[in-house]
Amino acid sequence: PSAIDRIMASRMGEASIEALMEGQRNVMIGIQNGKIVYVPFAKAIKHDKGIDRGALELVKILSI
Repeated sequence: PSAIDRIMASRMGEASIEALMEGQRNVMIGIQNGKIVYVPFAKAIKHDKGIDRGALELVKILSI
């Protein structure tokens, strides 16, 4: 993981603890426009984006 990945994980971990302390339940922690957001699980699973076939092909190539 890069430094940015570690910072993002730390921010999201902190937000997760804060959410629990605030009594938030059944939410996913995310980052939207650089800000931490709580997204209800029900809303998160409604947005099915499908698979990016180009990215899948790239994974296959790189995994050889």
